[in-house]
Amino acid sequence: MRTLRRSDRVDETRVGDRVVLYQRDTGSGVVLNPSGSRIWDSLATPASPNDLVERLAREHLEIPRDRIAADVDSYVSSLKEQKLIDEG
Repeated sequence: MRTLRRSDRVDETRVGDRVVLYQRDTGSGVVLNPSGSRIWDSLATPASPNDLVERLAREHLEIPRDRIAADVDSYVSSLKEQKLIDEG
C-alpha cells in the first residue's frame, strides 16, 4: 500500500482556511484551496490515498465516494509532481 507524507523540504503558512506551501528546492509556492488544505492537514501523519478518501468521505456525506476518490487521486498526483509530498 502506498503511504504519502509531507515533504520535509516544504514550508507552510496558513491564510484563513487555505494553506500556502513553499517548496525550498524548486523555489515554487502554491496556495491550496480549502479541500486541498484539508488533504494537507490529513497528511500531518503519513497516510494512504485510501485513508484520505475515507476521512473526506466521512466529512462530506453529500459527495459520492467515487468522486472523492477521483479528486484525491488527482490532487495527490499534482502535489507529488510539485514535490510537495513524498510516496513510500
